[in-house]
Parts: sequence; C-alpha cells; structure tokens
Amino acid sequence: MQTNSDAFGPVGRMGVTEFIDALPDEFVIVDSSGVVIAANSAWKQFGAENDGAPSGYVGSNYFDICRSADGESSMEARLIAESLETTLRSGETFVCEYPCDSPTMKRWFELTATRMMFEGQPFLTIQHRNVTQRHHERDALKRTAVDSNALSALVAGTSDAILTYDLEGRITSWNPAAARLYGYASDEIVGRSLETLYPSDEKQPVTWYRDEIIAGRLDRFEAVRIARDGTPREVWISCAPIRGVDGDVVAISNIHRDISELRRAEKARELMSREVIHRAKNMLTIVSAVQRQTARTAASVDDFQAKFGARISALSKSTDLLVGGQWDDADLRELVVGHLRPFTSENDARIRLSGPEVRLMPQAVQTLGIALHELATNAMKYGALAHEGGEVELAWKLSKGAQGRALDLSWRERGLAHPPEDDAPGFGSTVLTSLAPSMLGTQALYHVAPDGVQWTISIDPEHFSLLG
Repeated sequence: MQTNSDAFGPVGRMGVTEFIDALPDEFVIVDSSGVVIAANSAWKQFGAENDGAPSGYVGSNYFDICRSADGESSMEARLIAESLETTLRSGETFVCEYPCDSPTMKRWFELTATRMMFEGQPFLTIQHRNVTQRHHERDALKRTAVDSNALSALVAGTSDAILTYDLEGRITSWNPAAARLYGYASDEIVGRSLETLYPSDEKQPVTWYRDEIIAGRLDRFEAVRIARDGTPREVWISCAPIRGVDGDVVAISNIHRDISELRRAEKARELMSREVIHRAKNMLTIVSAVQRQTARTAASVDDFQAKFGARISALSKSTDLLVGGQWDDADLRELVVGHLRPFTSENDARIRLSGPEVRLMPQAVQTLGIALHELATNAMKYGALAHEGGEVELAWKLSKGAQGRALDLSWRERGLAHPPEDDAPGFGSTVLTSLAPSMLGTQALYHVAPDGVQWTISIDPEHFSLLG
C-alpha cells in the first residue's frame, strides 16, 4: 500500500496498513486537512480504471478534488466535501449515496466517513462501496410498487368487472365493478366457486374454461351469467392465465363487460327492421281496407277523395314515425289519435280514449307508436275496426310500480270481425310482447281470444311526465 511519507509513521504505528489493503471496498484515510495519507489496493485500482491517479491520490487533498469536480455529479461532490469536513469537526459519522457513472454504465456508491483520533489528531476514514445493484433493486421495487398501485387503482376504478379465480375455480379477487354488475360484495363471493354465477343450463364447468384458457385456445367469449337477484347478464369475457414467479399458472383472470343493453338494442333493431318489412308487405292490404271503409261512409266521389286522401296521408306520416325519424317528447293522447287516424273516421264512436294528460319521452313515443300501429293494423284487417260493430277502448292510468309511480296502458278490443283461427304467435305478437317491452325495459301482456283482444303494458316513470 502506498502512503504519504510524512504521515506513514502514524499510519504504520496504527497497525491498519495491511487491514485496509485487505478490504474489498475502496478505502482511504485523510488527515485533518483532507490530504490522502493512505489508500488501499481497491481504491487505487478503481482510480486507474476510471481515469484517476494510479497512486490513489495519495498526497492530494481529497476535499479539493471533490470541490473541483464537474459534470452531472458536481453538486453532490461539493456537498460531500462539506459533510466530510463537518465529520472531522463533530465526529458524527457521515453516510450518503451518490452517482458515479462510468463511460458505459450508470453506477451508485455508498460513502461512509468516520472520524478517528490518534495521538490527539483527528483523521478521517472514507469507505466507498459499489451499491449499483442495490440501487437498481430498490428502484425496481419502487417501480413495482407504483405499477402495483396503478394497477390496483385501474382495477378499482374501471367500469368493467374484473375478477380472478384459482385453479380449483374459487374466486380470489373481485373488484367494485364486479360487485355492481352481479350484486355480490367482495366478502360474500371471494372463496366461492365461479359457477355461482353460471345459469342452470350452463353446459361447461369452470374447469373446462380453465383448461381451454391455459392451453391458449380461449381468450375471449360471450356468455350469460346470473346476478345475485337472478337477473341474467349477457357479458363479453376476456380471459388469461396468471403465472407465478416460476412461470407456472397459478390463477385465471377474467374481465366481464356487460353487453346486456347492447344485445337488447340489437334485438330491438332487428325486430324493428322486421317490423318495417312486415309493414311494407301489409301496406296494400291496409290501403285497400282504408279504401273500402272510406267508400262505405263517403257521401260523394269528392267526399271519398278528400277523406281517402287524408287517411292515406295520415298513414304515410304514421309509417314515417315507425321508420324512426327524430323523436321529441309528445302528448300521449295526440300520439294515440295520430296513429288511429288512418284507420278510423272522424269522431268514430267505436273508439273510446281515457286517461290523464301525459307527455312521453322519446323512447316511449317510438315504442308505443310501433305497438299502436300494430294493434290498429290488426284491428283494421280482421278485428274491431274491420266492421261497424266493434269497439276499441284505449285507457291509461297511474299506478304504483317497482320504481315508484308507473303508467299502465291498456288496449281492449271487442267484437272481432274475424276471430283468430289458431293460437300460433305471429310477428305482430312478437312486436307487442317482445319488441315493445324490451325497448322500455318492462313487461307486457297480449291476449287474443274469439271475443276480443287485450294488450297491457306498464311504463316506468323515466319514460313519461305528467302535465300540470
């Protein structure tokens, strides 16, 4: 070990020469003025490899070297010099980490400075330890914590249900969106089988899905799952295996996106398209029926032309509404009259309307328009409006529903011209029992018998408002 000759005697008498040379960390001893009086082999080797003095700066003032540093770490070097001088005066151990990059890599070192007294004089031992690996590991832990917290926040805040289950099919995690979708709190569902959500007619067990996902044959699919209250949910499921640190699959992740409303809307659009086609096929029949009825009551050719033209115009407007123009809120009575006008004469005694003043929201305007057109068309073809002896009573009233006040609407038709020959459901019944209630999220009843027709539907308050 090379030492400053003036200070070699004290250092040698300390008996530390061989000791510091055996240390794996870079180690120097400086005197009270900051001059390096001893440097071990590791220190000198580090200096030689990093464009420093091969002698380890023995005989040079270490404090001055720190103060004269330039580059990205110059500020840290000057602060270190001040801290080392403080340690010499106070005796308090100084420890810090600082960057010291090589031309090819980023490095971090831990510096530990300790004062020792010898023959009444203060000396400073300075030990440098390469802690680059520890620094990287600590940064990695910080990044992992940030990523983990970010992922937790994402899972907690997303609108999609996210859950995981183990290889036995037991649910192991359950985010707030899953609780909202299915109605189970986390502490109620975690630990239970995923099959808790399966409908009774589910063909595959959870283990089949597990094996298909692990094998890479299944990563997304559509399914029906059942909420706590028994409500079926149509969901789009994205799935993937979760692997442990050793690479083995330890669990399965699921993301459930509720597509129930989307599928209902698609069904409604499909039925709407079929309704338009259905209307187009029946249009000539309706026009012919309107022509016959108008002719029976017309006083003259001019009277017939005026009345027939008005009814055809009304029928055209009604059809335009069915096709789906821009909908605004509308008065229920005006909506009813508008859809019945093509099929009845003015002040037709066969029609009775009753109910409070109500305005319908756009979805209800469209839905009831479709239903009323279907009912009126059937009544004109073979029901109460096909002859003079029939009756149609259309009434609406307020009632108490599941969401508070509801609007109950009822169509009752008596005296059918041609009672139905069989009970087979046609497209008209599909419109009244499936399309209309689906569009309003409710239920409807439709009954056809030899002595009459009845259709009732209950409308939630979100679809209407009262006047006055």
